[in-house]
Amino acid sequence: MGVFLRNIALGLFILVSVPFFGMVAILVALLESRKILAHKIAWLWCRLILFISGVKVEVEGLKGLPPGRYVFFANHQSQMDIPVLEEVLRPFEIRFLAKKSLFRIPFFGWGLAALGYIPVEREDPREGLRSLLACAERVKAGYSVVVFPEGTRSPDGRLLPFKTAGFLIPIKAGVPAVPVAILGTRKILPKGSLFVNPGRVKVIIGDPISTEGLTNKDKESLAREVRSFIEEALSRGP
Repeated sequence: MGVFLRNIALGLFILVSVPFFGMVAILVALLESRKILAHKIAWLWCRLILFISGVKVEVEGLKGLPPGRYVFFANHQSQMDIPVLEEVLRPFEIRFLAKKSLFRIPFFGWGLAALGYIPVEREDPREGLRSLLACAERVKAGYSVVVFPEGTRSPDGRLLPFKTAGFLIPIKAGVPAVPVAILGTRKILPKGSLFVNPGRVKVIIGDPISTEGLTNKDKESLAREVRSFIEEALSRGP
């Protein structure tokens, strides 16, 4: 399939599927107390996006990661990072932090809420802190969480400064932090573009970093350790 046809197919798929998958996720979540089946719907939707877009994913380090609950910290270069991580981290029942405004979008936002994704208020520090504490409680309840510590997508692929508040989540929840480097998504779907280019993505998963005995004061050092891994992985190139 040519690139142009892929983009037309992807646009039509998203246009038609968002209301459908959103409503199905809501209905299933009402029946499933733990929302496991509902989250499988999100995974299926993301897998179809990757398939239609012609995106192939290579993973390094996943086999060495024991089953359990984690807070994953990943670099952020593209909207394609989300379906890539849904595919790669499927065994860990992941949930994402998302801007609170997204939850007000009909069907799409309702689906996010039904799936148990966590709204984050970026403009109000107090509300932001409440969101992080709620996120820690979500992890204690049995989920893993994905955080993009840069807070936004990098336009040129270089790692942006980290917002360290998110590193309170694994400390408060008492679970390990796991660094994740994503390489290649910026070429597939750059920030500000709606045109998808088929290609390969590599995801490199680091060893879990224990948070046992850490306090709020340790969030900066935890952030540095995570950043160091991601920087080294990105330096290897795609």
